[in-house]
Amino acid sequence: MNQPQFQALPSYDNLDMIRKTFSPLEHINFEHEFKNLDKSKYFIIRTQGEDNVHRAMKYGIWTSSSRKNERLNEAFSQGDVYLFFTEINSLCFSGMAKLTSGFDPKSHFKYWLIENKWFGLFQIKWLYVKDLPFKLFENIKQIQKFEGSDETVKSVYDLIDCTELTLENGIKMIEIFKREESKKSLFEDFSQLDKLENQSRQQRDSDPNFEKKFQELRAVFETIPYSFSAASYERRQQRKPQYGYYNYGYYQQPQYWQSNSGFYQQEQYQQYPYQQYQNKYQDQSDQKYNKKETQQAVNLEDKFEMQQNRKYKYDKKKRFNNRNNQQIEYVQKYQQETIVQQNI
Repeated sequence: MNQPQFQALPSYDNLDMIRKTFSPLEHINFEHEFKNLDKSKYFIIRTQGEDNVHRAMKYGIWTSSSRKNERLNEAFSQGDVYLFFTEINSLCFSGMAKLTSGFDPKSHFKYWLIENKWFGLFQIKWLYVKDLPFKLFENIKQIQKFEGSDETVKSVYDLIDCTELTLENGIKMIEIFKREESKKSLFEDFSQLDKLENQSRQQRDSDPNFEKKFQELRAVFETIPYSFSAASYERRQQRKPQYGYYNYGYYQQPQYWQSNSGFYQQEQYQQYPYQQYQNKYQDQSDQKYNKKETQQAVNLEDKFEMQQNRKYKYDKKKRFNNRNNQQIEYVQKYQQETIVQQNI
């Protein structure tokens, strides 16, 4: 995918000029008529910073983690999808957008806030760009349940990123965006955000290592777009053995890229301790397994008798020294313990 050209305005005071310059924003803050709201899907989008929303507004694109992208793509296949944007540590919603395409795993944007973390793209168009404080939404509540925890009731502005709203709450959110006016918006920070974007573009475009890593991660992502994680991929790369050996020094079976090496065709590689230890541990494992099978062969009556005999066993004593070199004697009888302490 060709990257969108850098666009900026000297000033963002004129809303009409913004609409003419940036096509994803050409319909913002008009009177919109919404159809089929009862068949639409609604999601809260919480971003890590204003930078990503700034790029999303200018170029009409969005992406997230693989699982969230899969969730949004599935929702788009069922009907219209509306997104309500807010930033972490913000006290307002900054805008509302609509998905205009499904997820494209072959298209990528290089200049998000954090490099080489998000891949693939949705196309979006913006309907409203204005700061609406959270207090306007405080009466809209929704139950959120995390895996392994109890259900909690939260206001919509406290929901985690990519939480799907109920139909009723989604329609309420749209009504507030239609009704409420605000003179404040993210456009007030666009000049500064433009400078940061331009610096990011120049740094990454001039760094050959960035391009190399970007192409590497892009290729992997496109094979598994809904299960890819850049952080997980990097951790796996760091754990890979080098030259066919793990850190503990024993030989690892050669990979396909090593199979043509003449060294592995020699008989001496079979003499490495790895094979010996593998046979040793295999024999021990077989012995434990056979022992386990023998223990399981005891019938229930014999097992019950063994438990009864064990219950009424003779007293036994255990001696050991504690931290103060005082001898501690435990006397166990009928599964109860008493402590007798003797000074030495």
